[in-house]
Amino acid sequence: MLIPQFFGSLVFDRRTSRYLPFDADATDVLTRLLTAPVEAVLADARDDAHRQRIVRFFEHFYDLGFFTVDTRFAGVALDVDPPADHLAAPLAVHLEVISACNLTCTHCFAGDLPRRERRLTLDELDRLFAEMAALGSFRLGLTGGEPLLRRDLFDIVDLALGHGLAPCVTTNGLLLTEETAREFGRRDLVWLNVSLEGATAATNDRVRGEGTFDRVLDKLALLRRHARFTLAFTVMRTNVDEIDACARLAHDVGADTAVFRPLYPVGVATQHMELMPSFAEYNAALNTLASIDDDAMHLRQIDPFGPYSRTETQSVVHQNYGCGAGNLVCSVSVSGDVNPCSFLGPAFVAANVRDSSLAEIWRHSAGFRAIRALPHAEASSGRGNTATFAGGCRARALVLNGSVNAPDPWISDQVALEHSTAAAVHNPLSIVDVRTVRR
Repeated sequence: MLIPQFFGSLVFDRRTSRYLPFDADATDVLTRLLTAPVEAVLADARDDAHRQRIVRFFEHFYDLGFFTVDTRFAGVALDVDPPADHLAAPLAVHLEVISACNLTCTHCFAGDLPRRERRLTLDELDRLFAEMAALGSFRLGLTGGEPLLRRDLFDIVDLALGHGLAPCVTTNGLLLTEETAREFGRRDLVWLNVSLEGATAATNDRVRGEGTFDRVLDKLALLRRHARFTLAFTVMRTNVDEIDACARLAHDVGADTAVFRPLYPVGVATQHMELMPSFAEYNAALNTLASIDDDAMHLRQIDPFGPYSRTETQSVVHQNYGCGAGNLVCSVSVSGDVNPCSFLGPAFVAANVRDSSLAEIWRHSAGFRAIRALPHAEASSGRGNTATFAGGCRARALVLNGSVNAPDPWISDQVALEHSTAAAVHNPLSIVDVRTVRR
């Protein structure tokens, strides 16, 4: 799917559920290759240098399966009129499908549950999914609470798949049965995330509740017979010393990957700040993962339905110092409230999909315009040393420094660590997984 953008386009590759950015010149080539073979495009090249660039471009992406045997682009272009200064739509939408849970974890970003809300109906979700697909917003994270508490969860997943979306379901796993495991295995999910918070019962159960570790492992033994899954870990002060053991546990129970995200000071976690790791502790945990020397493990940095980890070599698809909130992602509550990020809380709700279209909210709502109104990188007087937001996580800036426009303290910690250590220092938004190889 070729999605026009202010800088050129994004191509969503359904085989990998990833977006690839292309500048205006490359977009022009791809657009012409929708209807013409590469020979016709080469015949119109400006000069030999331009012709050689097109050849190299075509050969590279032909090897990646972007073109048909008759040398046309193996995709379709969406009819989207992109805004001049931000993406046409979020790359990913985090959808809360239920505001209740069968656990009371001490770090839950969803806050105190249950909440009494009039949840979106299947018809309303169907309209939302159709609009997402029309806008080029293909990645869908289904969260809660506990999604398996919704009896119509698979109806929701099927609606999303029917519109060409790439859904991911995050669950604590405790409600899995043979039937639900089989149903997950029948569907082409991007991920089925099962949450754990440690490599031992003592570590995990301190956060998720007594007995949950052993019960989840029993469910994973059932799940692996029917479906691929990922173990999702939140890096906290309580588990930073066993991060490598968490990765090995994922391998041993048959998970395809183990995903590691930092704890954010949001939701219930604000009442348990002792769980928050320092940036140095989180950085050390990622370096521990990177040092695992095992043919069955492979570390990579990823951008899964979440904040965007920016490095000098990555493509930049938004123009301010913001994280993913309101630039790359948004969240929709169980009752349809749209927020730039689920971590920011109800004070930042922009509008409701029952009252406005997702496109209208994304492009024109005051809440989204405000969250994007941050200084450009070149206008800042120094990363981490300004009085305004200069990268990192807005939710962390809000909770720890009092404003979404305040500096994220992990940015200054990153700078200090870069100056004091020879070890690798990771971006404060880094999310990694360890891909495992089943034997």
